[in-house]
Order: sequence, then structure tokens, then C-alpha cells
Amino acid sequence: MNRVTRRLAIAVLAGLVSAGALTLPGRGAPERSALVTVRPLADSFVSSAGPRRNFGKARTLRVARSPRERAYLRFRLQQTGSVRRATLRIYVLGGRGSFKLALVPSSRWSERAITYRNAPIPGRAVSVTRAHRGWSQIDVTPLVQRSGLVTLALGASRGAIRFASRERGARAPRIVVDTASPGESVIAAAGNIACDPLSPSFNNGVGTATECHQRATSNLLVGAGLAGVLTLGDAQYACGGYAAYQQVFNPTWGRVKALVHPVLGNHDYRPGPLAGTDCDPAALPSGYLRYFGTAAGDPSRGYYSFDIGAWHLIALNTNCGEIGGCGPGTAQEVWLRADLAAHPSGCTLAYMHHPRFSSSWEQAGNTDLDAFWRDLYAARVELVLAGHDHVYERFAPQDPNGKPDPMGIREFVVGTGGFSHHPFFAVQPNSVVRNNTTFGVLKLTLLAGGYDWRFVPEAGAFTDAGSGSCR
Repeated sequence: MNRVTRRLAIAVLAGLVSAGALTLPGRGAPERSALVTVRPLADSFVSSAGPRRNFGKARTLRVARSPRERAYLRFRLQQTGSVRRATLRIYVLGGRGSFKLALVPSSRWSERAITYRNAPIPGRAVSVTRAHRGWSQIDVTPLVQRSGLVTLALGASRGAIRFASRERGARAPRIVVDTASPGESVIAAAGNIACDPLSPSFNNGVGTATECHQRATSNLLVGAGLAGVLTLGDAQYACGGYAAYQQVFNPTWGRVKALVHPVLGNHDYRPGPLAGTDCDPAALPSGYLRYFGTAAGDPSRGYYSFDIGAWHLIALNTNCGEIGGCGPGTAQEVWLRADLAAHPSGCTLAYMHHPRFSSSWEQAGNTDLDAFWRDLYAARVELVLAGHDHVYERFAPQDPNGKPDPMGIREFVVGTGGFSHHPFFAVQPNSVVRNNTTFGVLKLTLLAGGYDWRFVPEAGAFTDAGSGSCR
């Protein structure tokens, strides 16, 4: 290929990618975000070998265990959107060992006056990084969610390490903040989450290699700048008992409880006393309703709707046998049609526990939900999220009969909240992506006229990403 032909091919390829006609292998949807680089207002280090000495003018920041040396960095952050990710970049000049990072509660110190004797005490270490010469990157997303002054401290976990200070110009420390643009809302979703505290796999909250990863998946939510968290049913095994919610869900996913919009799973209706911890003898979802309170909507229904940004979201109760059915003319189906008519939003998302379509063993096609899907399809709803099957699966847009339709509904099955995994059996038509070995959450960026999706794993390389438009 000659130079002119090569340039033409590259130009055509770039045009296809930018137009959305082509996605490069291994590359997801383009991120709609803003990157802001913030350099420190002040930095210094302190040393027990010179407890009254100030090092504010030094070109080097030092940390060591003996003598005790810590480095301090103060930043002024001005967020204009929700923080997707924030990264501290700091240049290692030399030394050996590893260093720890902590947030300092007070930013009231002076670069030209800080000493070992008057330095503010850091909080608990949030990360430990092995030192290598050159740039090191540390995720500080949970520490920089608000605008204002932020002080970070570096200390030696072992050894002694030297870093470039802000006096070194191009090698100065900096925080790179990736924010969603104003008007965008980022939410996360998953179902099938927390193990019963009496399960052998609970293992004092640590879990096993294949079960009880509720702590790891919840770590993807904390400090992530989310506008909402959708739990897609079976948030707490084995029967949704209130004591179980308090013991397992609450210290993990409960850390973002204020953001949670739940739906009922079939395990919330499991009877006691042998199914799990604190089960309701009447097989009612009393633990779920008590734990989530008003966030669960009308306790007599288990379905409700609300708005996030430019989007209308509908939470449905797909435990059809427990609520008088889900077919045409039932109370929930009549409510759904009325809600869709009352909220003719340009962008709508519905979520529930049971999927209408699935390639996992629980069911190939749940015809009990046919009426719901026909109502959602007629209203041009963009997305449906479900759990129940302990897998991740994405379907291409389709109609209520499972036929490909570019104006149809895109369904995600996200039963990967941490409990366990299910096998796949017969792959259903229009199933595009499947995984049953990875725990994680689906993150959605809700835009004024569309959405981005990305499956975020708690560990491993699997992911899935893309974009869509509202109709």
C-alpha cells in the first residue's frame, strides 16, 4: 500500500469510527467526559530527624520509616460534574520500598511553616503502592468527590523513597480528574448480591473464589460519583431477612444506601424458618420493606417510578404469582400503561428482577412478562435491566416477540452482584454478549438524548461497552 492509499484508508476508517458505523476491536464507546489536571497549591515533607525544620522549598519530597518522614500535598479542586475517576500522578526519583497514601482531615498548614512537630496527622491509609522510578498512578476517586481544599499524605510502608516536588515543573505531582459533563447522570446496576451470613461461602465476609463477592462489587460503587444505584432483585439471600440485610448487605452495598432504588426478587418472598437468616414465616418481603423503607415505594405494590436527570425510570415487580399476576388488565399492568402515558419522556429505562429473555438455565423466555414488554415497546422505552439469572448478557434491540428491531428494546441481564454464577444453555436469538465468570456492575451514563453503557468487573479483564440513542 503506497503512502497516499494508506492516508486515504486511515481517513476513511477514522470517519467510520467517529460516525458510529464501526467499532474498533477491544474498544468500547467513546467516553463523554472532561479531564482536568490539578497541580498542588503547596507541598512539603517533614522528618523526625529535624522535627523543627521546614522543607517547603525542597525540590524533593521524601518518605521513610526511619527516620520517620512524610510528604504532604494540598490541592484545590473545582468539580463541574460527577467524578468518574480521579488519579494522583507522582514522579518517583529514586529509592526502594512501597509507599502508602492517606487523606489528611485538615488543610490548614503552610508550605513554608510545616514541620514534623506541627504537621496534621493523616487518616487511615487507603492504598499502598510499590515504588518504581518514573510516574506512579494512584486511584484517589473516593477522596476527591467535592470541590474545595484536599490534603493528601504520603508515608513509607517500607524502605525510603524520593519524589519530585512541585518545584520540579514538568515532574510536579498532579491529580487528573475525569468528570461527567453537567447534565449527565451516571448510575450503576446489578442483582443477586449478598450471601446469607450463615452460608459456608460467606466466610466471615471474605467469600470464596466463586461466591459471596458482595464486598468487592460494592467497592465499585463507593465514591464513584453515582446519581443512583439500581438493585435488580435478590439483594440479600437467602430469604431477604431483615437481620441478614443488616449483617451482610448493609456493610457492603449499604454504604451507598442513600442512592439505592431497589426492586423485589423472588428470594425476598422465601418462607422461613429453614431458608435462611430471619425469614418471614408468611413468606412476605418484610425484611426488604423494613430495610429499604420509603425507597421501595408503596409497600403494598413493590413497583414505582422516578426521574434521574433527563430520564424516566420504572421499577417493576415481576414476582407475578405474589402480586396477582402481570398480564393484561392486572393492577400493575394498568399502572404501567398509565405511568408511561403520564411521563412521555424522551428517554425511559425499566428494570425488574426476572428477565423476559435469557440464555441461562432459569428460563429461555419468560412469557409472564409479555404484557409489560408490549407496553414498554409501544412507549418506545430504550432499556430494560433484569437480574435473577446469575450472568451478564446483553441483547440487541428487539420487539416483544424476540425479533430484531432497531427501534426495539435493548435488554441487559446483570445478575453479577456477587452471590454466584449460573451456566448458559441454549443461546437465545439476538444475544450479543454473554459472561458467567465475572462479578461486577453495569454503569450507565444517562445523557439528554442517549446513553453509554460499560460493564465494570470487580476483577478480571471482561468488560462490555457501547452507546445508544433515545427515540
